[in-house]
Amino acid sequence: MPMPSLRPMRDAAAAWRFWRRLRVLHPGLFPMDDALQGFGRILAPQRLRHWIGRRRLRAGCEVSADPAGGYKVRVKALGLDFFWPSAPDGDTWYALEQEVRPGHPHCYTTPPIVLGQDSTVIDVGACEGLFAFRMLRQRLARRVIAFEPFPEMAVLLKRGAVANGIGPELVHEAMAVAARSGTVGFRTDLGADASQVVANPGPEFAGLRVPATSLDAYASGSGWIPARGDLVKVDAEGADWDVLRGAERLIREHAPQIAVTTYHTDDHAAGIAEWLKKAQPAYRIRLKGFAYWTTTPRPVLLQASAV
Repeated sequence: MPMPSLRPMRDAAAAWRFWRRLRVLHPGLFPMDDALQGFGRILAPQRLRHWIGRRRLRAGCEVSADPAGGYKVRVKALGLDFFWPSAPDGDTWYALEQEVRPGHPHCYTTPPIVLGQDSTVIDVGACEGLFAFRMLRQRLARRVIAFEPFPEMAVLLKRGAVANGIGPELVHEAMAVAARSGTVGFRTDLGADASQVVANPGPEFAGLRVPATSLDAYASGSGWIPARGDLVKVDAEGADWDVLRGAERLIREHAPQIAVTTYHTDDHAAGIAEWLKKAQPAYRIRLKGFAYWTTTPRPVLLQASAV
């Protein structure tokens, strides 16, 4: 009889050690209740997680091949459609689950975030657009500015907006967001939901080269004047802190709300928390959950609000 994998136990121990260190460095930042969100998945074997994901996808979504290419997915709980380039599987469910379940640590809009009909949401890493669609359908924002430079996903984002009856309140910007404006590399070989910015691509870089803007520059050129009730949502596959560095003036002067993923890089959770405290002392900061799909457990999401 084969021995059970020790990986879940190693991950649980690593998460515990990280949590203890962070609590010493930043007392009160990461209470145990928030650290334990989704923690059962760290303990679950990979095969079980995949089986659960496939089962929940079948129960929660209606999937059909789309004549224009790819697949149309209706999320029953939201009454919203999105389009995906390949046949959805259990991992697809885990990519969308945070929009369905507020208790998911990856859900961007839980407290301390407060949104309303006057809010503008900046969606960095819009991908297929389900988060943007939910913001507008649930009237959590009057406008969403969605940054998605991957041409294939931008097409699916626009098809989803049409399918959901969403009009000019969704603004698509076909550019990346970075620490500074210019041109960056963009890898698309990692999958639809894992494309990432390469800040300084060399001549050997084989991916796309796309225009990029900092949020400070975008605000200056677009007329968007952030308010404290606005939200900057960032899921930039490792470039997350660069996005915030490019919004430092906005953060210091206007204190928009922040929801940023912190699981892509080991030092992002503690480093971003410390950086935001210095940049905007009015922020209340919350960390949530541990990622179970990374090589080492890392906090999933940081939220900051001065509302």
